[in-house]
Amino acid sequence: MKRYPAVPGVDDADPAFFEAGHLWVQELVAGELIRVQVQASGALRVGTRRRVLDPDEVPLRYRHAVQSIRDDLDVDALRAAVADVESVVFFGVATQYDGVPYDWARTPSVLWVDAWDADREGFLAVDAAERALAEFGLEPVNVLEKEVHVRDYDAASPSMPRSAWYDGPVAGVVLRKKTGERLAIPNPAIERGVERAVSPTAATADAPTDAPTDATAAADRAATRERFERVVQSVAARDRPISFDTVYDRFLAAIYRETHDWLLSGDDGAGFDLGAFRSAVSRRTSEFLDER
Repeated sequence: MKRYPAVPGVDDADPAFFEAGHLWVQELVAGELIRVQVQASGALRVGTRRRVLDPDEVPLRYRHAVQSIRDDLDVDALRAAVADVESVVFFGVATQYDGVPYDWARTPSVLWVDAWDADREGFLAVDAAERALAEFGLEPVNVLEKEVHVRDYDAASPSMPRSAWYDGPVAGVVLRKKTGERLAIPNPAIERGVERAVSPTAATADAPTDAPTDATAAADRAATRERFERVVQSVAARDRPISFDTVYDRFLAAIYRETHDWLLSGDDGAGFDLGAFRSAVSRRTSEFLDER
């Protein structure tokens, strides 16, 4: 499956980038790269930046993104549009905690940025990619400005507007040309990374001053009613019945997405048994459902 090329920064960009052409300015979204290809059988091949994922061993913090792809990608529409579905690879950002406290209630699990067409041996132009992604059910990353002449854009000191996904500034901007060139400019005011400090000055609702080392305490911290209700609303929005079977796995996926920095160590609990944690979340799910 096609890999996504590294996107250079301003210091590494070809000087010719700034001499001519027009820009689409996209929000740089904090998270992890994800890619998907529909196989001839109709099965989905999903990968991160570096590897293709085993469908039965999806890393915990990516499960929300994989579920979103299964829910949203219109495979039938893709089959109708192209002769060979395996010739197309879509690339996006799995939005998970990466130093930016997004409003998870309104932030899509994946924001899509690009589409590769092997028959054309290239990526679609940025405007064509936006149309194609939407046509096949995938939400394109938001665009901040369109058709800005490159000479009118101050890449040395760019504006960092408010994010579409929380009450704060963007994590950066991505500059795109229809001819395929692109570069990324991180926001120097945003500290990216999942190492959210556990300290007396860093406490939030999701980042305790003392990370729980007990599975039940971790479930109490992560499996909140507010998070549960968000999951219920997302299930209901898809016209699915509200039950343990429709809610529990998505509840866990939301927890892993939003709190993996203090909750997980790889694919295990950070200082506690993850199986016991899942059991505790299962009990809380049943309790929340009984109380509705």
